[in-house]
Amino acid sequence: MTGKSQGFALTLDGVTKVYPGSSGGAKNLNMRVPMGGIHGFLGRNGAGKTTTMKVIMGLLKRDGGRLTLMGGPYDPDRDFALRRRIGFSPELPDYPEHLTAEEVLEVYGRMRGLSKAESDREVRFLTERLELSPVMGQRIKTLSKGNQARIGVAVAMLGDPDLIVLDEPTSGLDPVAMAALRDLFHDIVERAEGPRTILLSSHQLSEVQKLCTSVTIIDDGATRAEGTVNDLVDLISQGTVYRAEIKGLDDALAQKVSAIPGVLSVTPALGTAPVLRVRVSGGTDPREDLARLAVQQGGLLISCEREMVSVEDLFMAFVQGKPLDPTIAGGAPLTPPPAPPPPPQPATAPSPESGSRGGEPSAPGAGTHLPSSPPWPPPPPGAHRFCPQCGNRVESGSKFCDGCGSPMPD
Repeated sequence: MTGKSQGFALTLDGVTKVYPGSSGGAKNLNMRVPMGGIHGFLGRNGAGKTTTMKVIMGLLKRDGGRLTLMGGPYDPDRDFALRRRIGFSPELPDYPEHLTAEEVLEVYGRMRGLSKAESDREVRFLTERLELSPVMGQRIKTLSKGNQARIGVAVAMLGDPDLIVLDEPTSGLDPVAMAALRDLFHDIVERAEGPRTILLSSHQLSEVQKLCTSVTIIDDGATRAEGTVNDLVDLISQGTVYRAEIKGLDDALAQKVSAIPGVLSVTPALGTAPVLRVRVSGGTDPREDLARLAVQQGGLLISCEREMVSVEDLFMAFVQGKPLDPTIAGGAPLTPPPAPPPPPQPATAPSPESGSRGGEPSAPGAGTHLPSSPPWPPPPPGAHRFCPQCGNRVESGSKFCDGCGSPMPD
C-alpha cells in the first residue's frame, strides 16, 4: 500500500494564538492537510509556523478556532489519547546531552506510554529503518546535526503515529544530510502499511519543492494560499505556459498560433526572438498543433517545453504579490525594459537577402517585425501607447502611466 488515502489528516479552522504586546502568532489561520503524503507548511521566519505547530500539539493554548484529527473533532488541550496519534519533532530538538541516542529513544518511548517491551521493539525497528545503528551508543552532544535530525524523526515516529509533525527538520543540514532525510520522508509515506501523513514546516523552499505535493502558505499569522503545487501554479499563472522555439518564426505564424483552440495568449520570450510563450487553458497541450502550423508556414518546431514554476515563485507571488509571469495583469512586464520598445509596425515580406521561412529566422527589423514587448500579435493601431520613461504599455486616452506615474505626451 502506498499510504495514499482520501480526506484530511488534520484541519484547522480559524485557529488563533496571539501574544500580548506582540504582532506575532496565528491569526484566524486555516489549514487542510490531506491524508497520506507530505504537506508543506511555508512561511517566512516569524510568520507563525512554530506557534501553529505548538498549538496542534497542545504545547500552547489557542485563543480560538477548531481542529479536527483523522476526520473527528480534536481538542489538543483535552484529547490526550487522540493526541497520541501525532508524533512531533521541534526545530533543533534539545535532548539531554548526557544521554546516548539509544537512551533518548527509550526515555521518549516510555513517555509516549509504551511498555518496556513495546519501547524496545520500536527502538530496534527505528534503529534499522533510520540507519542509526552506528550512533546508538554515542552521546547526543557528539552527534552531527544530520544524525540529531534523524533522532528527532525517530522520536516523532515512536508509537506509530498517523500524523508526523516536523518543524524545520532540515534546518542547518548539509546537502548530503538533506538528501538522506528527503529519501527517508518519502520512504515513511510510501511504504507505510496505512495512510501516514507528514506535516513539514520549512522556509527552505527548494527542499519543499522536492518533498511536497501540497502546501499551505502563511504570512503574518494568516493563510495566504493552500492546495496542490500544480493547482496553485494554475491559479496564480492563469493557465499553463509552453515555451516554443520555432525556426522561421514570423508574425503570420504567431497569428495562427493564437487561434489554436485553448490558447489564451501568445507572447515573445523577452530577448529571445524565435521563442514564443504560449499560454493555454486547462489541460490543453498545444505541441501537436504548433508542430503542424510551423511546417505549414515553412518553418520548424525545434522545441516546446512547459515552463516550470518553483515553490519559491509561488511563495513570492502569494506572500509578496510578485506575479509569476510578466505578461499577466494587462500585459505589463514585471520589470521595465531598459529602453522604450518601438511602436508596432506592419509585417513586411522577407527579402532574399534577409532570409526566408525555410531558412534561418530573420533578425528583428530585417524583413519581419518581432516586437520586444508583449502582447504579440500586435494590437490594432491606436489601442495603446508606450510610456517614454519606463516603456510600460498604456491604454489609449490615459494621461498618466500606470507603471511609473509619468504624464503621457499628447
